[in-house]
Amino acid sequence: MKTKMLALLLSLMISVTAWAKTPKIGVALANFDLNFVSILRTQMVGEIKALKMDGQFVDAKGDVALQVQQVEDFINQGVDAIILNPVDTQGVLPMVKAAEAAGIPLVFVNRKPEVKLPSSMAYVGSDSALGG
Repeated sequence: MKTKMLALLLSLMISVTAWAKTPKIGVALANFDLNFVSILRTQMVGEIKALKMDGQFVDAKGDVALQVQQVEDFINQGVDAIILNPVDTQGVLPMVKAAEAAGIPLVFVNRKPEVKLPSSMAYVGSDSALGG
């Protein structure tokens, strides 16, 4: 369900003109070695292929500074959208500001950022407090 919501959000957030070419999605994950992240990545690969998009996946290996650099690299490459599973929910502000300045939609998954997100960004995930 989360994957389908993520696909819908990406479809709505990427501008119509971007669809004239194959959309490029940058996916920055906190740590490929975590079981949930591994499952998430596998599902995202399938959904991105099904939507006929190009996806580039990077592993932050639990390093906030590395993840910030990876997101900046995606921005410099001109991706159409970024999916982010943050290493640290409090360390996302530089990535939020950079993506917003570049006009690139940013979708957070699984870990809700602890900053107010601009309208070009979204969070997809469960509420741990409600889940128990």
